[in-house]
Amino acid sequence: MAENDKTPPESAQSGRSSLCAFVRAIVSYAVLALFVISFFSSATLWNGALATLAGGQFSAALYRTGASGAVVLCTLAISVIFGRVFCSALCPMGTLQELFFRIWRSGRARFISPFRARFLVPLVTGMVIAILREPTIAMDPISNFGRGLRGVAMMWRGELNWSAIGLALPLFIISAPAFFRGRRFCDWCPVGLTLGLLSGVAPFGMSVSEGCFSCGMCEKKCPVNCVNAREKKITRSRCVLCFSCETVCKGGFISYGALGSAKSAPRREFLKMSAARVSAFFSCAIFLAGPSLNIFMNRSATPGIKEDKADGRGGQSGDDHILPPGAGDIGRYLSLCVGCQVCTAACPVGIVKAKNSPHPELDYCGDFCQYNCTECGRVCPTGAIRRLEAEEKRRTRVALSNLTLERCVVVTKGQACGACAEVCPTRSLRMVRYGESPVPGLTKPVFDETYCIGCGACLVVCPAEPVAFSVGAVLQQTLTPGIRPTDENEDLPELPGFDEFPF
Repeated sequence: MAENDKTPPESAQSGRSSLCAFVRAIVSYAVLALFVISFFSSATLWNGALATLAGGQFSAALYRTGASGAVVLCTLAISVIFGRVFCSALCPMGTLQELFFRIWRSGRARFISPFRARFLVPLVTGMVIAILREPTIAMDPISNFGRGLRGVAMMWRGELNWSAIGLALPLFIISAPAFFRGRRFCDWCPVGLTLGLLSGVAPFGMSVSEGCFSCGMCEKKCPVNCVNAREKKITRSRCVLCFSCETVCKGGFISYGALGSAKSAPRREFLKMSAARVSAFFSCAIFLAGPSLNIFMNRSATPGIKEDKADGRGGQSGDDHILPPGAGDIGRYLSLCVGCQVCTAACPVGIVKAKNSPHPELDYCGDFCQYNCTECGRVCPTGAIRRLEAEEKRRTRVALSNLTLERCVVVTKGQACGACAEVCPTRSLRMVRYGESPVPGLTKPVFDETYCIGCGACLVVCPAEPVAFSVGAVLQQTLTPGIRPTDENEDLPELPGFDEFPF
């Protein structure tokens, strides 16, 4: 009789667990697939989805808005009530590790209790962000995932170089143990530790009933190794709600639901547990407070993009690190950039690149910054590249060009050109009569740096060897007056047609 009475609840529970596992799998793998497609595709069609997914990542929202941001508060609230829902469905790094574990199907995973020293990770991370004012990209999940995916995408397209290898290396290091031990990085991720600590006191979670006979199937299938079959215990702070244990349990002894109060522990053990938990909460609180202090200090120190001064320069930096439009200055940019490479994946012409560091910059080797493009700022999840309106973007000086007239083909070869003036979107370059030339009607370029935004178009199209233009970075991105007005009385010779350019 007892066995017959038990059958309906088990059947209902099995159906519910299968549905929860199915929905969770669909959401988590869809998020991972959208990230992968966005990084591997060159079409800007996917940039909207990429901006939404990257902006919804917990660490990115924390760097962008601090602990008071809507995404941060919502994620914390859900974790303290229902458990690690974010880690379960929305973190692509966790889903990728779990996918590798599922593919390998080694069945070798066993319960492993991680060191308590792992709670030093959020403490150190928060202190570095607050004091040094730079994100710690080594332990950031979206940073490691984005850099790794970008490196793999570069190698997929045939760009097998040290830059691609360096970007992909963190992902390889994290993925290697995932085949055998599942989501091992989640035990050391500051985001996972913080959300896990809150889920440890959540009123809802996975639990094992008294009838369990410790077959061990749940322990083998758990991707985070948080199930101890022998002791019939699930470590709630590490559980990511994948429902694998509930699905594989044939007796229906594991379920998700409201958790009863824990059994009272001896006083000494209770105090010991409380001390450990208080220290862990303090460590995670430092992690949450670090970006808030960073944002406050950064906004007080750097105003972002200012109106240009009378000298028209905004201060030249003397180096080649040209920041994406909206970055402001190098101090502000580095204090918010986690090197996730989302901007590099979104750039339609591929000039936003991570060359010598994980922090992307503009590279004019093959193309130039498009006059009306705002994609990098649109997708940046941390606000390191501020989102600019089209009009502001068209006036933002990211660099400053310099013309060496002695290299121009007009001077060296006596050939008509004018390609630079043709492509300059702000009319910083114009052609005037070249009176010193014996060739009648020949024109030479004249450069007015007041209106230059440093887009690099003149550098890319210049046919001279060596090129007559160089582009240097500026200390502070500033707003230029816009397009140079033309004087009605200005005598501008006709530029040669496209077919007449000497290249």
